[in-house]
Formats: sequence, C-alpha cells, structure tokens
Amino acid sequence: MRVQLPQVASAAGPAPSASVPADGRRRLDWFEILLLAVFGALSMWVVALDVARAITNGLVWTGTDGFYIVDQMQYLAWIQSVAHHGLVANLFVLRATPADYFQPAILISGAITAAGVPSWIALLLWKPVAVVGLFLAIRALANRMFPGRFERRTALTLGLLFASFSAVYGSLGIVGDMMSVWDSWGYPFGLIAVALVVFGLMRYDRARAAGRIDWVPGVLGGIAATLHPWQGETMILIVIGAELIRWRDIRLWWQARQWRRLGLPALTLVLVGLPLLYYLLLGHLDLSWSLARVNSKHAFPWSAIAIGIAPLAVVAALGYRGRPQSFLELLLRVWAPAAVVIYVFSATGLSATPLHAFDGITIPLAMLAVKGVRATRLRTIPRGRLVAGLAVAAGVIPGNAYAVDIAPAAVAPASGNANFITKDEHAALRYLAKDSTPGGVLTQFYMGEAVPGATGRHTLVGDCLWSEPACMPRSNNADALFQGTMSRAQSRQFVIDSGARFLLASCNTPDVNLQRRLGSKLIVSATRFGCATVYQVAATAATAATS
Repeated sequence: MRVQLPQVASAAGPAPSASVPADGRRRLDWFEILLLAVFGALSMWVVALDVARAITNGLVWTGTDGFYIVDQMQYLAWIQSVAHHGLVANLFVLRATPADYFQPAILISGAITAAGVPSWIALLLWKPVAVVGLFLAIRALANRMFPGRFERRTALTLGLLFASFSAVYGSLGIVGDMMSVWDSWGYPFGLIAVALVVFGLMRYDRARAAGRIDWVPGVLGGIAATLHPWQGETMILIVIGAELIRWRDIRLWWQARQWRRLGLPALTLVLVGLPLLYYLLLGHLDLSWSLARVNSKHAFPWSAIAIGIAPLAVVAALGYRGRPQSFLELLLRVWAPAAVVIYVFSATGLSATPLHAFDGITIPLAMLAVKGVRATRLRTIPRGRLVAGLAVAAGVIPGNAYAVDIAPAAVAPASGNANFITKDEHAALRYLAKDSTPGGVLTQFYMGEAVPGATGRHTLVGDCLWSEPACMPRSNNADALFQGTMSRAQSRQFVIDSGARFLLASCNTPDVNLQRRLGSKLIVSATRFGCATVYQVAATAATAATS
C-alpha cells in the first residue's frame, strides 16, 4: 500500500513562501532607517549618561552599561580571563579556578583585549552588533509574515520597541527583560541570542517546507544557546511544541519510511541542545558555577510580568484564532507558552534567573497581534490606520520614555559603586594591571567588582554570585580591615589566610596606614596614588591564585 505524503505546506496551511512579499530582499526604506536610528540612539542613552557624568564629576567611568553593573563587571572579568587564560575562569575568588567556560563572543572580546584594547571597549563593540542584528531579524520576520507595508511597519515597531508599565512590588515600574531597549543597556548577548533564534526559526520553516535537512537552524540556535542559554531552551521547546502539534506529519512520514523528514527536527534539537548540556555539566562539575546558580535564584511576581505584557498579549490572542496559515506562524504561536515554561523551569533548582526567559517575547506577540487584527473587523473601523498608529505609539512611547527618565538616577555616581571611580583609584588599578608580580587582590567589595575586569587579577570579593562561599562575611571582614576596626592580630591573620599578594585601599576608606598596622614583614611595599594605595604582601604569605 502506498501512502501519499502531504507537502508540509498543506499540513500547516499555505507554504511559507506564499506569504513572502515580492520585495522580500528590498532595501531599507526611510521608515525602517528612522526606526533603526531611534533604537540605536536609545541603546546609547546609558553610555551617553555615563560619559557625561564622568566628565562633569571629574570621575573615571569603568565602562559599565546598564542599571545592574554587576552583570557588566562579570562580562569584563570574563573577557580579561580569556585574554590571560584562553577560556573563562572565576576571578572573583582568591583561589585557583579552572578556565573551563567557553562563550564565543567573550572569546572574541578576550582576543581583542589581549591585543591591547581595553576590556570595556571590547565589550561595547557588541552593542551595535546586537542592535542591528535584532532589528534585521525582526524586519526579516515581518517581511515573511506580511505582504502589506503598513502591517510590516506595525509589527516591526511593536516587536522592536514595545514597552509597558507594570506593578512591580506594589510600585509603578517596568519589567526590563520584556523591553529590547532595556536589554540593549548592558545585555548585548541576550539580544544577539534572540536575533539568532528568529533567524533560526525562519530557516527551519523554509527547510521544513522544502523537505530537506538543514544544519543552519541548529547552528544558529546552538550559538544562541551558548551566548544566552535561556533562548536556546526556548528554541528547543518551540520546535518540539510545533512539531508535536503537527503530529500528523510525523506519523505520515513514519508510515512512509521517509526518515529523512525527521532529520531536520532531530538535527536542530541536537545542535541546540549540545551547548545546554555543556552548561548543565558546568553546573555540576565546576564549584563556582554550582554556587553561582544557587545564588542567582530569585523570585519575581508573576503578576508583574502578566500586567506588563498584557496590552500586547491581549491583542496577540486574536492571532491564535483558527488554524495557522504557515508553519512559521505555528512556531510563533508556540513561542509565548514556551517562554512561560522556561520561566517556571528557571525558577527551580535546575536553572536560575527566570526573567531572561522573556527576552524577545514582544517579537512573536507583535506578529500575532498584527495577524489577529487583520483577521477581524477592527481593520475596517473608520480611520483604522490612524487608530492603529495611535495604539502603537501608546505601546511604545510611554514605557520607553519612563525608562529613559529613570536611567539618570539609576546610573548616577554613588559611594561604594564601581560604575565610577576616582582618578586615583583608576591609577591604582592601572598599576596592578601593569605590574608583572603575579597574585590576587584583597580590597573592599565595590573595588573588588572592578579589579578582575580592569586588571585580569583574582580578587577576594566583588560579586556575590561568584565570590562564594561566604561572600558577605568576607566582604565585612575586608571593610573592617581597611577601616581599621579589626584588631592588628586579626588583620594580619585575615590577610595571610586570604592568600592575597596585593591590598588595594580605595578612596572610600579612612587613611589607615596598613604597612605600619600589619608590619613590614607582611607588607613589603606601599605605593600611593593620591587617596588610593596599593600594598604588596610578602611572597611567603601570599599563596592564593595568581593572575
């Protein structure tokens, strides 16, 4: 008995190519250029604030870009570790740690830093890649989904710039991971991963329609998973979910013994899954990663997420009506439920940082919202395009304006914040970066944040995801040492036990002469840089990690 297999397009609706506009490879028009310029300008807002604050306050900007500088300091430390060790080790502890973390963008930045470029520049180079890459991905998807120019522009604008208010812990706020602009402030790898997933899903749709095995979707998803594993997990669930919904295709392929058609989903899942397996092994085999996973867990109210995405999600619900007109549309329908599953999974003991699951969530919802409105009578209301334009403006302008407005206060110079440091502290860090003597640094927490990324050296404490175990007790002891509130005997023992080769007294501490306090046998030299001082510990006492 011969089984006639349906084409993929007939199983899931019209072939994807049928929805591709004739000018699918057209050049950017004036609206798209303007939109890209707006997105690019918004992505540079925090950088512009940092540069302006550094100039007006006579401070040195350490190169961070975002509200939560601990993440950018982590990236800078990773870049320096690659520049010194080839792969990433944990520099936020004063013990030898394995250099076993591979991340392709960090590897490239590390090579650039090894060539003499400051690590913060090597990190910021990814911002234009993320901004342009995300824009092009959403544009390509909108072109595939809609033949009409107005629909394409609407979907592109919402997918790229949608931002909405929410109630966050009882106060007005925004959920940053659901805003591309907010993610552009210091999280380029997340945006690049989202763009790769979009391109990967579109390539998967084309390969499935042609009935061929294609390694490109899996490679794109695998790179996304390496850069930002939450997006790799999401892509896996999207592919699995969409294929299971089209289970009829799989059964027919199986009955006809056309195993090759099963090769595309199998190959894609394997290629995307391999980096995730690598992360899983890191969490079990590397103590630093295991402790970081535990300490990065946090709870975030589901209500804040639901309220924040509701204005777009309610309209997008219209796009779930009826059968999908293409397999690509089915993939987009599965995206939001997959993100919810990853969010729940990331809140368990097996993962962490659940909010990252919603990076890029506005993209499928924007496409489905436009698709849904087109299929209803809403598109026939008087002055429909004007109303739609006003609705899009309401979904884009207020939320982004609010984020721009609160950014100056969020990134302002503050005591004990390494976003900005004094010129004297900067000179001390440069000294530590250039000194050929190996060894780690003992300093206060806020300067410890900056030490790895600026010098490539290990530090006692500086990031309580990675400065574990006993991060806060060691931070408190460091404060007591530099403030002179710890007894001399305890101070000497603390320095010896730490294994540090250098002590860095910042400008945020009293003028305590640690060489006199700890003794010349322990402290062999002191180099002053105005209000900051670098003390070198005797080699016999410093036994910890080297740089």
